[in-house]
Amino acid sequence: MAEDENYDEDYWSNSEQGIDRYFVIFLSLLVISLTCSKFLHDSPRLSSALPEAGMIIIIGAIAGLILFELSPLSDDNGNDNDGNDDDGNINESVAEGLMSFSPTIFFKVLLPPIIFNSGYMLQREVFFRHIIPISLFACVGTAISTAVVTLVLELVKGLGLLGDFEPRFTELLTFGALISATDPVSTLAVFQAKKVDPQLFYLVFGESVLNDAVGLVLFKTCSGLVGNEDNLEKIYSAILNFLLDFTIGFVGSMVLGLFAGLACAFFLKKVDMRHTPLLELCLFFLIIYLPFFLAESIGLSGIVTILFTGISAQRYVTHNLSVSTEEAVDKLFRMWAHLAETSIFLELGLSVISYGENLGSHWAFTGFAILACLIGRALNIYPLRSIYNSLLLQEEAESPLKEAFDPDSELENSSTLSAATFTPAARKDLKIRNNTANMLWFSGLRGAVAYACAKTFPNQFGNRPVFLFTTMAIVLFTVFCFGCTTECALNAFKIEMMVDEEKYMEENDTADKMNYLNEFEKKYIYPRIIRDYTRPDSVGRSIDSSNFPETHAGLNRNVQMSPLHYMEGIESAKRRRQKSLYDYGNQIMLAAECGAE
Repeated sequence: MAEDENYDEDYWSNSEQGIDRYFVIFLSLLVISLTCSKFLHDSPRLSSALPEAGMIIIIGAIAGLILFELSPLSDDNGNDNDGNDDDGNINESVAEGLMSFSPTIFFKVLLPPIIFNSGYMLQREVFFRHIIPISLFACVGTAISTAVVTLVLELVKGLGLLGDFEPRFTELLTFGALISATDPVSTLAVFQAKKVDPQLFYLVFGESVLNDAVGLVLFKTCSGLVGNEDNLEKIYSAILNFLLDFTIGFVGSMVLGLFAGLACAFFLKKVDMRHTPLLELCLFFLIIYLPFFLAESIGLSGIVTILFTGISAQRYVTHNLSVSTEEAVDKLFRMWAHLAETSIFLELGLSVISYGENLGSHWAFTGFAILACLIGRALNIYPLRSIYNSLLLQEEAESPLKEAFDPDSELENSSTLSAATFTPAARKDLKIRNNTANMLWFSGLRGAVAYACAKTFPNQFGNRPVFLFTTMAIVLFTVFCFGCTTECALNAFKIEMMVDEEKYMEENDTADKMNYLNEFEKKYIYPRIIRDYTRPDSVGRSIDSSNFPETHAGLNRNVQMSPLHYMEGIESAKRRRQKSLYDYGNQIMLAAECGAE
């Protein structure tokens, strides 16, 4: 019976004609979405009010409504409304396929390039400079948000405000886990265009990347509890598995990702493929998926693995690539990630009509869920921000006074002030101020990861459609209400904008604070994985380190090169140096601005 249901659900994919029609419609919608995106970015006033993700969802919703009207879906008994002819069945099946969303396609095909591209475009120095608050918000904050959402909804249910909808506590816990995954793609696009304070940019960006992995592990654990509420042994086992997955699994995934990048760099050092750039590009492209599936096959987190694969690939592998391949890789990763994100939001829009029509009676639960998310986000950001700032002050109080006080501060009577009152000069860019915390709370948009998790929500009690509809409503609410007002929020919270990137790096000495890691790389890693690498004190012809972006990090990448590749290396280095702090893999806005100028 299950096989028959699966066959009917995927009927379009069992017919050549159905597959052709499916892709004609979907690819046409992609063309329309990309074309509309071009006009959106050409209009700064419109793009500041309507995020690209929101526009794509609207396109998908309009297309879904048209499909729904032209090809009515089957009724509850599975009877066709348009007759039983094969052509009508195929059309109806294609419509159902377009208005449904396969979580397998999302997790296995669309998500890896998005996460890899995020790691590949990461500015390592700034990211790791703020790794402690990022980890706090992504790990502890996700757990706090999950607990708050669960308890608020359980309280609402106990007060009888949900009507006849009576979800189990474990279902609410699972829902809290999936809805805690943030996806601030709309706000990041505005942050990028406005060049906001880099601390805010990387706190939002870093949290969104890491908490996807945490949220997925938490969701998987809580899903195993649904239907086993009376089995204490099962509950204890699930909690233990979560702790093991979160610690050993996270560390193991991180190590595997870093090793994948190092292994690829070592291979390209030994096998020089610069004279066959097409093969070189194909090989490099494979590292998007190979570590991901390897991690999934051995029980690790593919998301964490592919994130750190991207970080290590950008750091180590690119030095062994030809200039043409490096340029092609940069464009290829951006293109693949952007198409994946566009496809996800397009599918979300297509699904709105089919679910909204049948589940409009559960708005009470949806409204309280939105309220719970806002409360959970606040209890995540503000307490953790206070704890982190207090840790900075505590470290300052233990340090010598001459290092604890900012030498630029104008104090008339410093002897009467406590050392714990000030943030050290060396840490002044770490303190999270009130306006930054407010913007962090505002940036807690939900997106594709939460929606994909909802598609696999446990259905033991038949409540999956309700939680799926609620998740979809929350995604739409946050994308449109928060994404459309991001620029207004930046002004209201008085966030610093149009920051000079080079000045920021120099003032905060951000790169120099990672000098210990750079020295370790120069001594133990680069000589083993980078072709023709020599230490700075080595004798021979070397490229001036000022040509490389790593000079910000104190990395003198002096490379022994033949005359044939000398100029190629300099041109590649100059091009790398132009990379922006705000480059998270989607430079549409920046490119549009440059074109306008």
